[in-house]
Amino acid sequence: MLSLVPGWLLTILLLGALILLHELGHYSVARLTGVKVEEFGFGYPPRLFTLFERGGTKFTINAIPFGGFVRPAGEDDPSIPGGLASASKRVRAAVLLAGVGANLLTALVVFTIGFKIGWPDRVVILSVVADAPAATAGLQSGDIVLTVNGRQVHQGADLADATYQQLGQPLELVIERRQEALSFEVTPRTTWPEGQGPMGIEMQAQVVSTYTWIQSAGRSIETIGEQAWLLLTLPARLIQGSISASEARPIGIIGLYDLTSRTIETAQQSSQWVILVQWMGLISTALALGNLLPIPALDGGRLMFVLLEAVRGRRISADRERAVHAMGFVLLLGLMIYISYLDLVRPVIPR
Repeated sequence: MLSLVPGWLLTILLLGALILLHELGHYSVARLTGVKVEEFGFGYPPRLFTLFERGGTKFTINAIPFGGFVRPAGEDDPSIPGGLASASKRVRAAVLLAGVGANLLTALVVFTIGFKIGWPDRVVILSVVADAPAATAGLQSGDIVLTVNGRQVHQGADLADATYQQLGQPLELVIERRQEALSFEVTPRTTWPEGQGPMGIEMQAQVVSTYTWIQSAGRSIETIGEQAWLLLTLPARLIQGSISASEARPIGIIGLYDLTSRTIETAQQSSQWVILVQWMGLISTALALGNLLPIPALDGGRLMFVLLEAVRGRRISADRERAVHAMGFVLLLGLMIYISYLDLVRPVIPR
């Protein structure tokens, strides 16, 4: 049935729904903690019309049909009673973290469903280059990599990161061969012929469809943690060369739209909708982690002011905080425009 829906429409619905869930988290916790919410908008302004009003909140339909927003009362003005800025530190922190929490919960649910359905979660060696370190150590095509230096391997990036961190030093690999676990020591080379890599192997993901619901939830939590770790260690991996600058560059809404469209197209053509489930989890996790960054105007930036207040024992003046967020918003808008320009001139998916 989903195959009959145009890819562009599915893309807008998917990305919009994930953003809307983020805002729903803010709205729900604000109402639960007694913070007034002036507007819950579907889409982005300008406003077209008001659907209804409930509990002092206007639910509106806006012109740009993508995602949504929540406008709490007194967001930056502590003089407004019942507003966000006049609430306690705990309440403000809870409301600010609620959007991130909603996205993480969404990621947890969709990842769990994905792991239960079955998707690529093991790494199999497709081929081994003759006389390369992997061949010298005794690795063979068809071997499934279970661990590297005691750490589980679920994706090719797990093995690649460990390899680039220990070039010229021995790695302890546990592999599965004909349902038997075997241990090998491989020393990745520091230089190698083009296209071969440090160990001289070609890898491929293998689908696992035998997880229980509990195992699936566990792998879901691990996957979210892995995504957070990848973000935190991105600068180090850039320096090590395990990821290129072009692969690490941020993408904007245009690049995200292109990647989501391609993912939906692949899912439609292959009828493997688990691909889309996995992508939903990744995007939802990325939205959560991105909003936690301590950048003014983002949830993480506003949360930093709450933390500073807790450490200092007194509040930074509302005017100063407002000015910082306004400046941050302008800079963030400029960065988004620049990233969108890069998405057009150097698209992540060649047009």
